[in-house]
Amino acid sequence: MQIALTGATGFAGKLILQELLREKHTVKALARNPDALKNSNAEIVPGDLADTTALAKLVEGAQCVVHVAGAIIAHNRAGYFNANLDGTKLLYAASKNAGVARFIYISSITAREPLLSDYAASKAAAELFLGGQKNRPEVLILRPSAIYGPGDKATLPLLKGLQSRYAILPGRASSKFSLIHVQDFARVVASSISSPVAGMLEVDDLSGGHTWADLANINRDLTGMPLSTLFAPKAAAHAVASCAELFGLIARKPSITNRGKVTELYHGDWVARGANWPRDNPIGLKQGYEDTLKWYIEHGWLQNKFQIARRFT
Repeated sequence: MQIALTGATGFAGKLILQELLREKHTVKALARNPDALKNSNAEIVPGDLADTTALAKLVEGAQCVVHVAGAIIAHNRAGYFNANLDGTKLLYAASKNAGVARFIYISSITAREPLLSDYAASKAAAELFLGGQKNRPEVLILRPSAIYGPGDKATLPLLKGLQSRYAILPGRASSKFSLIHVQDFARVVASSISSPVAGMLEVDDLSGGHTWADLANINRDLTGMPLSTLFAPKAAAHAVASCAELFGLIARKPSITNRGKVTELYHGDWVARGANWPRDNPIGLKQGYEDTLKWYIEHGWLQNKFQIARRFT
């Protein structure tokens, strides 16, 4: 099939692009920085979600649109909504005009709690808009749980923290959350292209959820650390996030550490609910975590200073 893809230069988008090409689809990819995709076999369409001319070119001739792009950080609420809601509206309109049959939107599990953060609210608003579209293209909304894996800069601070004797974690000991390895998620998206499934599904690793203790125990088995875990008070985490936001404003670059993300982290239940996407041999947390840790070490993102570091060299 001919697929129109947004977000192909991002962490998950890169793997989704590779999986689509591996399955012999023809892919047009929207990119603000075309050089980032110059070594791929995709047809590159320069532009962004606000560029209606580029969007029309992107979806021309496509049977399916896979919409991955969006803002995961922004300076303010308007920044999130401009990208995640307005961009989705423009892309859907272009898809409808082009006669696209299927529209797959990559949302977030945080969309089920829109009052927690501006990001969650913007994803929920995009879902609400798409859910109100009754004609073609038909819509499938995938809400992934937290995506992790090799190359993920967002997960790196957590893994660094777990290498300390006393790991200070941003959350509550009672919290439970779902995870999905990025390669697994790319497989889910690729398999959804020709599926008849529509509506909304939350997607994880089919484990039923994890705890902070699970992460700490897996890391301890691999590296000997941490000796114990501590949990930062929410007020302290908010104070750090406020400082990070201020520095982001001064530097004119939004920070991944912000009050909205902190509020999301301290929410106690991010376990995927309802029907999940069926698949064979999902990547479990132990395997996925070890692969991710190994990648960080091999690429110099994490110091190779562990008690059992020889396992990764």
